[in-house]
Amino acid sequence: MAHLTPMEILARAKEFLQCADDAAQNSYLNGCAINSYAAVFWAARAALAYEGLDRPTWEHGELRSKFAEELIKNRNRYPKNFSKWLINAFILRNKAQYHFDAPQAKKIKRMVNHARQFIQKVEEVISK
Repeated sequence: MAHLTPMEILARAKEFLQCADDAAQNSYLNGCAINSYAAVFWAARAALAYEGLDRPTWEHGELRSKFAEELIKNRNRYPKNFSKWLINAFILRNKAQYHFDAPQAKKIKRMVNHARQFIQKVEEVISK
């Protein structure tokens, strides 16, 4: 991946959030779950990049661990619940992508709201 600025990475998160919103409006719950997770994944990448912790690629578990350890626990940049949101989004994304029993609409809509809050907070931090 070409070197992107944290704001360019965050733009990708926002694009995925828009896709999640579009999917939700059309009752495509699986697509909504997958895109909501992508939104928080890329927002977390933007946050890590801003702190000088970017990599060309991230494994999902590595990204969640590094975000929680460095940006929540060590640097106190983000609320503790963001770690749980990343984990829950990953679980719902996997359920939507790999299983026949789709996640509940209520959980997916909550995840979209969490993704929106996550992106807003990352943007607030990296815009300083």
